[in-house]
Amino acid sequence: MKKSIIIAVMAVISIATCTAQNLNDKVYFDEDWNVIADASKASYYRLYNANDKSTGLKPYKDFYINDILQGEGYYSKISKIDGEIDFIEEGEQKNYYESGKLREKWYKKNGDMHGEDIMYYENGNLMYQTYYENGKPNGKYTKYDSTGTIDRVFNYKHGILDGKQVQYAPDNRAEIWKEDYFNNGLMEKEITYSHGSVRKTFTLISRENDSFIANVTWYLSEDEDPLISKRSIDYLYDFDPEIWEYAFQLFYVETADFNGEISQKHGKYQSFDKQGRIITDGQYSYGKKIGKWTNNLYSQNCYYIDDYDNVNNTTRYYTFDNKPITGIVTQDETEGVKIDVNIKNGIRCGKYTAYHYDDDGEIYMKYYGNYDNLGQPDGYFHAELLFGSEWKTVDYSNYIHGVKHGEWRTIEGDSIIFKNYNNGELDGEYLIKIANSKEDLIKEKDSLWHKITKGTYKNGRKTGHWWMITDREWELYQKEGNFIDGMEEGEWIFYGMFSTDGYFGERQIEAIINFHEGKREGKAIRFKNKANMPFKDSIFVVGYFKNDELDGPYEKHDNDGNISVKGNYSNGKETGVWTYTYSTEKIYRTSNPDDDNIPDRFYTIDGKPFTGTHTETFERDDDSDYDTVVVTVKNSLIQQVDFIDSATGKVIYTNNYKNGLLIKE
Repeated sequence: MKKSIIIAVMAVISIATCTAQNLNDKVYFDEDWNVIADASKASYYRLYNANDKSTGLKPYKDFYINDILQGEGYYSKISKIDGEIDFIEEGEQKNYYESGKLREKWYKKNGDMHGEDIMYYENGNLMYQTYYENGKPNGKYTKYDSTGTIDRVFNYKHGILDGKQVQYAPDNRAEIWKEDYFNNGLMEKEITYSHGSVRKTFTLISRENDSFIANVTWYLSEDEDPLISKRSIDYLYDFDPEIWEYAFQLFYVETADFNGEISQKHGKYQSFDKQGRIITDGQYSYGKKIGKWTNNLYSQNCYYIDDYDNVNNTTRYYTFDNKPITGIVTQDETEGVKIDVNIKNGIRCGKYTAYHYDDDGEIYMKYYGNYDNLGQPDGYFHAELLFGSEWKTVDYSNYIHGVKHGEWRTIEGDSIIFKNYNNGELDGEYLIKIANSKEDLIKEKDSLWHKITKGTYKNGRKTGHWWMITDREWELYQKEGNFIDGMEEGEWIFYGMFSTDGYFGERQIEAIINFHEGKREGKAIRFKNKANMPFKDSIFVVGYFKNDELDGPYEKHDNDGNISVKGNYSNGKETGVWTYTYSTEKIYRTSNPDDDNIPDRFYTIDGKPFTGTHTETFERDDDSDYDTVVVTVKNSLIQQVDFIDSATGKVIYTNNYKNGLLIKE
């Protein structure tokens, strides 16, 4: 039984008075107010009168385990569910800090929150005040900080947010930080402020099934760079009910702030400078730029257009009276970057230079290139970084009239990628190594010791032998094998890092899987990570694949090498008779997973019908409240299955069987 206290944001109630009776009976609770039998593990206990059979309100008192009063109130009756005591609290309830000061006062009706709910800081200041109706928040919720200043004001209607919600700035409670407007639980508008000025607005446009479209506009203050001060985008969002519901329940709408991982830019995009002039004007479609995008360069009295419907996407420059430009145009609208572009008849032609500046205004990187008469990159492009007093090339690329051709060295994060192109297609050696320092950026590839990926391309497709790390963070997983025409073919070996001391890892084969035309085909073996044992002697699973689906015999081994599971797959599904062997109990179980009308049966190792109990214990996950299963068997057939919390010994629930088949409720 969990005590009905909601900490932090949703809270509790208070009612009635009643003459105290003899409170001689005791029940213990853990720190989460679950009933427990072991007093040594308890955090609280409750005194009440189990023999009080009156129909009125009955008192109780709660204590910290050190015997200091924790709370007091009334209940109308006690119910028992699965053997667990549940007090149906009624009327006024209170709880206290260990100092004896009032912490909370609330009211209940038929065990549900109903009426005013007030909570205090230990210094006596009000923490929050809210109201409930039949167990659901209803009306105004006001939260204060420890100084007694209002932190936020929310409004509820029958358990859901409705109307205007206000949150104040944590560094200045006199200023509003955020306003949200809800209609029947759905946020229709959000306004975020910074120092009294609007920072961002979110406006819902439409919602359908699992997605919605909204307009989001940002505003930057006068002292912020770059010049862009406002962007307006219609975002298409994947609607995730769990995120929305979770956010609303915890009052933190910003956690559902439609983050970039679940959103796509969709619709019109515009950015503005501090004078309100449009800098960028374009259109997105499901995250991709489409059509013509206009970029205004007011300092150069011109604009340029990128056409994203054009495969070559040739950028064209015009004066504001729409005449093609010839000359040098400087683009410096992006913070920390200045670009000089040579233009001929409105098209990039000739030298291209970009300078990158640090926070002190010093140049730390230069980028050089060249464009042909059609505006396509042509020749050698490269970036230089400053090392001491010398500029050194760190990455480079090659083009022939817009087509990638020749050697490339590109930097992506801490990765340095070496590759070759032939007429636009990857061709030749492909190598990824890690840069551990700035100096590594200028080293030759053979001097860089840390290899991540190595292989070969031919006509744009992977070919021959490849080796790669698949988990970069700790380099736990590696694999190697062969490609034919871009698809895995033949035997692939998968490695894992196995540590005998918890610190230093050794590479060990984790699996051998066969492929055909990029799909798993034939025999696949997984191995255990086991100290001082060759991989061939530590088989974990053996299976067979057909067209990337498990198909054929399957077996799983225990730590002693014995077969613990044996059966067959057909097109990815378990079929036929499966056998599960429990060596320590010297029994096995047969099961027909594709026929629910055939009961599981238990036998001794010598094949005789088994009578007794079989126990399985496993690591509990977040979704379960039990970690042990006890199966009662008679004459090989299951009679009962108990699901148990091993920490308390409590049976959480029981499934009953008839003739070995589950009795469905």
